[in-house]
Amino acid sequence: MMNTMCVPGSEILLETELRKLECHHIWDLKKEDTDLNFLEVKFSENLLSSQDYIGNLAEYGLNFLAYVNFLQGHITASLEHLKLALQKNSCCAKKCAVTYANLAWLHNHMGDAVAAKSYLQKTRETYETIPVSLPATLHREVLSEKAWALLCFSKKPHYYTRAKEIFQEALLKEPDDKEWNTGYACALFRLEGLETRENKRLSVIVSPAVQQLKKAMTLDPRNPMIHVYLGLKCYKNGRNAEAWVYMRKAIGMAPDNLAVVLQVAKFMKKEQSYDMALHVLLRILKRAPNSSRLHHEIGNNYRWKAVGMGQPHNPKLLMRCIFHFEEGARLNPSFIYPQVELALRYAEVENTEEAERKFQKLFSLPDLQPKDLQACHRMYGDFNLHQLGAVNTAVEHYKHGMRLQNISNEWIRCRSRLLKIMHPDQDIYKIGEFIDSFRGGGVQDQSCNRP
Repeated sequence: MMNTMCVPGSEILLETELRKLECHHIWDLKKEDTDLNFLEVKFSENLLSSQDYIGNLAEYGLNFLAYVNFLQGHITASLEHLKLALQKNSCCAKKCAVTYANLAWLHNHMGDAVAAKSYLQKTRETYETIPVSLPATLHREVLSEKAWALLCFSKKPHYYTRAKEIFQEALLKEPDDKEWNTGYACALFRLEGLETRENKRLSVIVSPAVQQLKKAMTLDPRNPMIHVYLGLKCYKNGRNAEAWVYMRKAIGMAPDNLAVVLQVAKFMKKEQSYDMALHVLLRILKRAPNSSRLHHEIGNNYRWKAVGMGQPHNPKLLMRCIFHFEEGARLNPSFIYPQVELALRYAEVENTEEAERKFQKLFSLPDLQPKDLQACHRMYGDFNLHQLGAVNTAVEHYKHGMRLQNISNEWIRCRSRLLKIMHPDQDIYKIGEFIDSFRGGGVQDQSCNRP
């Protein structure tokens, strides 16, 4: 890290000029609104697999990953990814505008004012080479990258809404543009997905997302993610046969695209077509052997295949599941949820000692995210209830999970399990009283979050 002497006045002036640049650092992408580890893993793995099918989104991946690294405090990795982005787009200056701006910000953060000013000037020079033909003052490449960054960064509604508005405004000038139509469709799909989780599902016939996805497909028929999203919309509306048509087309177009394969495989798993899912997953595993997400999904399919066969404790299938979960944990130790599932799978093959050891290791982790801690409590409760027969301990952990509030589906699972345990005539665990306490806004007792 280099420190360049700079008088206070010039520092303020440099900061003012940097804020005029369009890049991730000024797009209000807040680390508290997302899961940085998940984003790092997702984009790192996608960039390592074939991404020929998603156009500009792949080109923007290195810039996006560099900003995620910056938020994580991984400055060296951030710098390396920005340099790779410059190399990738060395023949197209207009695609370097955001990269130069990010480099200016990064070098200023590192205390290297000379390099920051150099990249600031390069950004300005790049702007001058790009004609402005779209809304506001942003160039097309910059506008596009900003919209996709918002769409990918967080699942919070206002990020999707901001992305939607950018695509929508661009479409006013270029109504038949392939990228703007695809981006607008993706934004609508994500926003409707949030409404679905609130039981406000729209039918395929009246869904604006479906209408826009179909328009995007006419303009970009070889985009597999459009087919995936249409397939998911059909599936969620009970039109399973139609969903299969879209999913088969998607996997046929992009059998080596990790993002597409994972989506299609999850659909197949929901359809209980475990062997089909395993076929497409194991095929791409040869290309992406170090994908933690891939190992997790493979493990899940082995587990659910055993359940589907009526043999939930099938040792052969569960050991395959455990192998892939272990690989996923080795490749991405910061991804907690699969490790909680791994502990439970050990219990299901009657290795309760290893299950207990893994659970206690997870509980002892510092800075465990609330949603992960909630999953730990729910699954540790299941372990005590079903494998150890320790009902009292299970109840306490389900209660711990609920005290973390309704931050994930695990809260509902904890509540459901408590209600099943509660005896209406003799509530010895005082479950009814505990659940009633949430009707007035809930209870919070952070001191009870860990065993």
